[in-house]
Amino acid sequence: MQRRPLVIAIYDPRWFMNVIKLLKKRGVIFHHYYSRNEVPVGSVLYTDLEQIVNEISDRRDLLVIYDPAKSCRKLEEAILATMYISEYRSIVIGVDPGQLISYVVLGDETLVFYGEGGIRDFEKDLNYILYCIPFKEIRIKVGAGWRSSEIIEFVKSKYKQIPLELVDEASTSPSRSRIDEVIYSSKRLRGLKPFRYKDIYAAYRIALSKGIEVL
Repeated sequence: MQRRPLVIAIYDPRWFMNVIKLLKKRGVIFHHYYSRNEVPVGSVLYTDLEQIVNEISDRRDLLVIYDPAKSCRKLEEAILATMYISEYRSIVIGVDPGQLISYVVLGDETLVFYGEGGIRDFEKDLNYILYCIPFKEIRIKVGAGWRSSEIIEFVKSKYKQIPLELVDEASTSPSRSRIDEVIYSSKRLRGLKPFRYKDIYAAYRIALSKGIEVL
């Protein structure tokens, strides 16, 4: 959970747009840089401009992430720093197989992001996690439903180093009889309505469930 303000000061216009898009997708609250005195106390400042680093050099209350290379890894380090951590202890990816693949990425049981699409969309996001997000351990959990064998085969063929579990999907879809659980999960999923985004909800429940390891 975000506990420090994030301030961005990005000179490169293309990278600026990419960062804005990612932060909004991730639900990260951020501020734009206007002057050194307007940066909130205790902020994390992310910038690609050396001039900004020099300008705020006497603000000892700030954590500055200087990223002239404009790398996703440094950006993720800035996001983690707003939570007073440098890496996730554990990344768990819950996958609900279907006509579209729905998946939820949890870092230490907190939502990082979610997505829907085909195998290539899933592969793109999985590669982003592996190359950009600092973590100690990672695990993928796949619901035992339609297309689960296709997803398992894909993961095992391309990502042999990632532990993989198969999870019973019987209790992962939203049910009116479990309304308290639905409300709680909706809050953890940034207000997504479980009955409208039922596959994302199912992927979230899969990520939290214990499965059988696929060897």
